[in-house]
Amino acid sequence: MKTKKLINGLLIGSLVVSASYVQATNTTTEKGTNLMSQEQTAKSDKAVKSAQNEQNALLETVNQGVLDGYKKVLNATQLLAQEGKEKEAIKILQEATGKFDVALAANPKLKLVPIDAGVSVSALITTPTLVKAETEAAIDLLKDHKVQAARTLLDPMVDEMVISKAYLPMVTYPDAIKLATKYLVEGKKEDAIDTLETTLSTIVINKSIVPLAIIRADSLLKDASNLDKNKDKAKAQELLDAAHEQLEIATLLGYTDKESKAYEDMKSQIKAVKKEIDGKNAVEKMYDKVKASIQDLIAKEKTSSK
Repeated sequence: MKTKKLINGLLIGSLVVSASYVQATNTTTEKGTNLMSQEQTAKSDKAVKSAQNEQNALLETVNQGVLDGYKKVLNATQLLAQEGKEKEAIKILQEATGKFDVALAANPKLKLVPIDAGVSVSALITTPTLVKAETEAAIDLLKDHKVQAARTLLDPMVDEMVISKAYLPMVTYPDAIKLATKYLVEGKKEDAIDTLETTLSTIVINKSIVPLAIIRADSLLKDASNLDKNKDKAKAQELLDAAHEQLEIATLLGYTDKESKAYEDMKSQIKAVKKEIDGKNAVEKMYDKVKASIQDLIAKEKTSSK
């Protein structure tokens, strides 16, 4: 029974290391034609890709020494799932401890250390009208207890970048491995397995979700702000309409729970810019304000854990 538990823990631990490669997927679901032109869509896609690359670059700050130690722990647990492999497991666990000790010697203040990361993008091309219609249809289906049919409608309604990061708790993990090693040296394999099983479950997974709609809106606003309002009023209005639509889609998809006021403020600011484009006053400061609001919201979404 203990060996089976250890194998289950090992499988979970192995998935942590490979999570970014397994889950870092890109999908696009096209439901309808929105207000963005083909050129705007291409620029928007480029902005989303740029944001994804930016996150991937940040996520490459994995501590290699700690990761190597973690992989050795996994290797040792594989050996303990077999009979008569205790000595080999002890050797590998001692090597893992060495890796952790070196990392802590270099930085005694290590706490949660990143050992794995990944970015996944699920894009949805749709309109506010379509989102409303499909949501209402799903509600009707749920009222009739047609849950699976409702899922068919709701499952594709995802428009987000998911930033995942796995952390190893250096405050407790190295000591737990030393204790498991001690148990093995003393011939207490069951106690060692119990300790490793608990230790494998302490990896911390943080996920942040960034709605793609606000990245698109940011790109559209930047393009609009670069136009001369006296020469390109119609083009600027089109871009602002498309940006407003994207924020509306994010709201309808339920991405605004924590920051609903921020979204509503941005939509109001966009309406104000649209109105002023037809007026006599300069709009540069108004553009700066709404762009700053969106950048602030994107930053909050990137750092908030779900």
